[in-house]
Amino acid sequence: MKTIKAILATALFAFTMNAAAEMSIAVVDPIKAIGETALFKERSEKIQADIEAQGSKLRGLREEVMAIEQRLKKDGMTMSKDDQKKLVDERDGKMIEFQSMQQVLEKRVKQDRQELIQLMEPKLEQAVAELAGDAGFDLVLNSQAALFHEAGVDITEQVTQKINQMK
Repeated sequence: MKTIKAILATALFAFTMNAAAEMSIAVVDPIKAIGETALFKERSEKIQADIEAQGSKLRGLREEVMAIEQRLKKDGMTMSKDDQKKLVDERDGKMIEFQSMQQVLEKRVKQDRQELIQLMEPKLEQAVAELAGDAGFDLVLNSQAALFHEAGVDITEQVTQKINQMK
């Protein structure tokens, strides 16, 4: 019985090795492939411009808060309690506004990037499938899943080009 199991195990191992030797495998870095596309770059630039516009508003608010803080430090001892309270309330209001704007901006950026990835993911899958079919690849792996691969099996650039050709 041991002999039969050993023979079967050897045969299975040999069959697996033979099948693996005949497989054509490629790897792709999906993040790089998407990140290098014209559409992704265009949308990312637009998102970045929006971030910069909101960032200047945030910087302005931060400067206002700092100016109020300086005034409280400098003149706080000589101010009436009512004036101090008004400045503290103004500062607190601006701090709340700053934090709120910052959270909204972070949420919007995250949402915009997620929408962009959702838009690009089907294109990535289609490009990989088309390239695999055209080149006869049996298996295409995420390059992050491969511990080692030759540069010649990396089709990331071709995937990016294929996505750029899609409309």
